[in-house]
Amino acid sequence: MIAPPFEILGLDHLLLHVRGMAEAERFYCGALGCTVAHRMPHHAMTELRAGSSTVVLVDTSDPNGAWALQGAQAGRNLDHFALGTGPWDEATMREWLADHHVELEEERAEAGELSFYVRDPSGNRVELLRRS
Repeated sequence: MIAPPFEILGLDHLLLHVRGMAEAERFYCGALGCTVAHRMPHHAMTELRAGSSTVVLVDTSDPNGAWALQGAQAGRNLDHFALGTGPWDEATMREWLADHHVELEEERAEAGELSFYVRDPSGNRVELLRRS
């Protein structure tokens, strides 16, 4: 088997749908000991540190968080998981995914990051995240 054109470094983050950010923060920070790392109210998102990992909360009861429900199935609260990767060439990655019949569903480029979103055979959304 030929190796992919990237190296998985580990699980980068989980994004969870919540209904009520204050209540969610009380649970994750107060009960579980996470800490708030970053707030993005324009997306109704809060990033929490959970040890060396990140848990991202999106308040889907907030109009700014409605984007997270697009295409979501009822009862599913995990939007996606992200695999942090080593460096990769964008064109090589696109070719690799196409050769493996993996459809590129979405892509985002923000502040030194490039993300490709794909789905696994069971329909779970996976983000391949390259940081520079």
